[in-house]
Amino acid sequence: MIYIPGNRCYKGFKLNTNENQFLISKNIFFLIKIMSKYFEKLNLYPDSNNLFFLQIISVFLKINKNKIFISNGSDESLFFIFYLFKNFKLKISKISYPFYNIYLNFYKIKNKKINFKKIIKFKNILLTIPNSPTGEIFKKKKILKIINKKNFLIIDEAYSDFYNKGYKKYINDNNNLLIITTLSKSFSAAGIRIGLVFSNKKIINKLNIIKKCFNSYNINTISSYIGIECIKDKNWINYNLQKNNYIQLLFNFFFKINNKGNFIFLKKNVNYYLFFKKKNFFFRNFKNYIRITIPKFFIFKLIINLNFTWS
Repeated sequence: MIYIPGNRCYKGFKLNTNENQFLISKNIFFLIKIMSKYFEKLNLYPDSNNLFFLQIISVFLKINKNKIFISNGSDESLFFIFYLFKNFKLKISKISYPFYNIYLNFYKIKNKKINFKKIIKFKNILLTIPNSPTGEIFKKKKILKIINKKNFLIIDEAYSDFYNKGYKKYINDNNNLLIITTLSKSFSAAGIRIGLVFSNKKIINKLNIIKKCFNSYNINTISSYIGIECIKDKNWINYNLQKNNYIQLLFNFFFKINNKGNFIFLKKNVNYYLFFKKKNFFFRNFKNYIRITIPKFFIFKLIINLNFTWS
């Protein structure tokens, strides 16, 4: 079993992998202009402890740096976390991020797949909030009730910035809460492959040990500098989130749904998917459903107009 990403397309509109359609922080363009002063460092390995990057994240997100782990994309975070909990029986949603099943199979982890709305009744669970690909959520008070010391709770917050600020502030040394997030979605930086984990010091230490048994230099120098500028530019991120959420509201109104995240999830058959594919609109197909990444406004209008011609 392997993970199959959304097809790469070289023409048309690629809306099948939930890449943020809005530009990365303008700070990056200024960084590139002055990048020559950093080139002399490229003959050296990057900092294996990512100390400066950790300090910036700690300051701007107001989290102790000892409770932060930086990975090469959130998929690497997941790979290490699944290894860390491979001796537990893990509960995940029946419909969720396909890579979860890849790791469960790879490590031969005992697991149980549960309806998303019922999963918080169980122990030792992995949630994606908002859930991908369905866009479902839980009320905050329900999540807070299940954070405790005995059982671990892993929350994949890849899309949480599009909905709320997540649960990072509830991490402490007396609970087993793990938060996974990424710079690929709300930060518009999928190309630099930066993932983050927030948890108690004990779990973060274990993740660092696993990393150093696998790849000590998991974050390259240039990605680190770009990631720092992304984290620092809160205003730009918030501006992009507003644009995304406005277009999502329009989609939700038009299709009479209530999705959260940077995508919508529609009950449409494969013929609908193929109809748009012929028009060079590339969505993600899930049998009787499709997932569409939130596009720019002019693409949204094209989709709506084509929807009227679909029969």
